[in-house]
Amino acid sequence: MSEEQQSPKEPEKTIYERDKTAKEPVKSADAPPSPVKPKIKPKKVFVAKKTTLKTDKPMEHRVRHIRLSSLDAAEVIRQTILDLQKELADQPSEDPDKEFNDREKVEKFFAKLAKKYSICTTKIMGGDLGWIYPGMVVTDGLLTEDLIAVIMNTEKYTVPEPIKTKLGIHLILVCESQYFTPKESESEQQGKPQSIPGVPN
Repeated sequence: MSEEQQSPKEPEKTIYERDKTAKEPVKSADAPPSPVKPKIKPKKVFVAKKTTLKTDKPMEHRVRHIRLSSLDAAEVIRQTILDLQKELADQPSEDPDKEFNDREKVEKFFAKLAKKYSICTTKIMGGDLGWIYPGMVVTDGLLTEDLIAVIMNTEKYTVPEPIKTKLGIHLILVCESQYFTPKESESEQQGKPQSIPGVPN
């Protein structure tokens, strides 16, 4: 066989062979750092902001009360309610409705105390006075004008200092507030022609 017909020999050093004498690249101090995984922020719990409604329109309030004969008893019961409110407020929760649920618990607790300790006839209904509005006629001996005046200036869901009237010592809780819409008296309604559904007047 001639040299030309022999298979070509592989070079001793291939161009693909890694140069083992080469140094590993060193990261310079100016080089940007490797990407870091972003930290996941914890979900924020919704907290309803306390807003004071400022309006010239008259308001009406749904109120519960406890009537007592002694100031000492009123102070003890008031402190018990305030302690419950603080205890509920200090309990951590992720429930967005926590504040509303706490208010409901306080109202139920207040009603329970009214049924047990109130000397007013409303004790059967948990001290419920219904809706109180400015200028309402006081005839049933449950309210006085002084008490109505305090109710109209009391913030919702708070239990103010005991109120002394000629009827006794009162603890009040304003449960709801809304715009006052005067209702027509029966005599005014009788003077108007009755409307028939579907037939224009």
